Amino acid sequence: MNTSARAATAVALLIGFYLLALGIVVGLLVLDITLYQASGELRPTLIKVWALTAAVAYPVVRVVFLTRRRKDDGEVAGVLLTRERQPALWAVVDRISERTGVRGPAEIRLVPEVNAGVLEETRLLGLVPGKRHLVIGAPLLIGLTEGELESVLAHEFGHYSNRDVKLAAVTVAGRRAVLHTIGGLHERADEHKAEEAAKLAAKAEKRLAKGRKPSGAVATGGVDRVLAKFFTLYAKLYFRVSEAVGRRQEYAADQVAAQLAGRDVTAAALRRMPVLGSAQDFYLGSYATIGWDAGLLPPAGQVYGGLAHLLADPKRREELAEYALELPSEQPDPYDSHPPIDRRVAAIEALPDDGRGPGATGPALALLHEAERVLTELEAVSLVPEAARKQRVDWPELVRAAMLVHAREAAVPARGALTALGLPPTVHGLLDAVDAGRAWEFTGRLPRSEEAAAATGRAAREFARPVLRKELAHATVVTLAEAGLAGWELSWSGPAELHLPDGFAKRFDTALDAACTDTPDTEPLRALLAGAGLPSATAPAV
Repeated sequence: MNTSARAATAVALLIGFYLLALGIVVGLLVLDITLYQASGELRPTLIKVWALTAAVAYPVVRVVFLTRRRKDDGEVAGVLLTRERQPALWAVVDRISERTGVRGPAEIRLVPEVNAGVLEETRLLGLVPGKRHLVIGAPLLIGLTEGELESVLAHEFGHYSNRDVKLAAVTVAGRRAVLHTIGGLHERADEHKAEEAAKLAAKAEKRLAKGRKPSGAVATGGVDRVLAKFFTLYAKLYFRVSEAVGRRQEYAADQVAAQLAGRDVTAAALRRMPVLGSAQDFYLGSYATIGWDAGLLPPAGQVYGGLAHLLADPKRREELAEYALELPSEQPDPYDSHPPIDRRVAAIEALPDDGRGPGATGPALALLHEAERVLTELEAVSLVPEAARKQRVDWPELVRAAMLVHAREAAVPARGALTALGLPPTVHGLLDAVDAGRAWEFTGRLPRSEEAAAATGRAAREFARPVLRKELAHATVVTLAEAGLAGWELSWSGPAELHLPDGFAKRFDTALDAACTDTPDTEPLRALLAGAGLPSATAPAV
């Protein structure tokens, strides 16, 4: 079955989805009328049946036919890139639009995601065309070459160069409508379940107060949950057909990109996309938001723009290059509109060599005029409101402050244990506990495994010894960092690197070992701290 035939089948199934809902309502109405005619009079039992059928019909009518998707559903926050402000980028887009023979976008927006797409404001489920919007993910500009970006954009315009695109657009709109219906039913079911659970809890409390056993009834989603599951079964069939249309569209759009931008650059761009997705997720979690709990963010424009530092690091670049060359093999998902990326790459690389090579190798970010300012604007429209209250600091200070906050948080259990023992919550307080023979009492107040908690005698000490050593090391590091005598340095190649005072690291392990024996000696560690400029009398808190 070709793409057009599959799309037509998907449209028929979409119509069937609504006919199914209508059939349920009409069937219940016919049942009510038939029962009334058979009864010949209005009986209490008949009224109960009517109430039951109304309880089933109402959510179908309410969710399927009456609820409308909000206009802002699915909208992505982004920065408008006008022709006046971004002539170089628009020149590329216009050229690709002309070469693919499709109508270009009315506007371009920069978004935070690793994504690009042409969205159209259609009517009648996609049959009537409308205004087009091009969205481009900032990570694509940061991580792709100009040639690779052209390939990605050619792919997006390629979706509109096929004659069956109108029916394909219907399948996309239909998918949203079906998901909206099922989601609405589940949402109603969750609300009913919460209300029912509250009522059951109140009844159980009353029964317990009277010395009676609770009923054991369990809250459910009621008829809404049943309807949602029923419609889901039909939706699975629709998705299998409609997503098959999407997969064929992806392959066809890849062919358009290869014809326009070249085979090699299209394959390179396809390989690069999952790499950028992984790099973006890692960067945001390990770098951009590392100081969030400390109330800090990178400099303006660097929340997204800092990804460039990670991608430029030689070690990271080598790791990402290896990932791009060895894409994981995936099995196709019948409910996914995108084929596995490795299969798309294989299809492009199987094309004859067109001799065009890698295309324009300059960074795509160079197309963006005043990139740092635009990335700053993107932060303003896409970050949560709380981000506006964070302090902006340069990268070295961000890492130092954030790592210290994390270290302090990790020291909370030890500080609480020392306080409970009546000792100062400092590294010197912990050393005093060791000298007083209370080291194992200290470790006993820390979280332990079941095996460690059950151990006694020497076995218990062997479980506790590495814990004591770890807490002593951690308390020392935090104390030195608090005093400005140690700290963490930013590394784009790996985790932040801890730097201790000169000569400290060479004697640190030996001093820790001496303090954690059965006959502990804390003097080596005390001498190390004093030699670093931290006498006992002025020790900061852990």
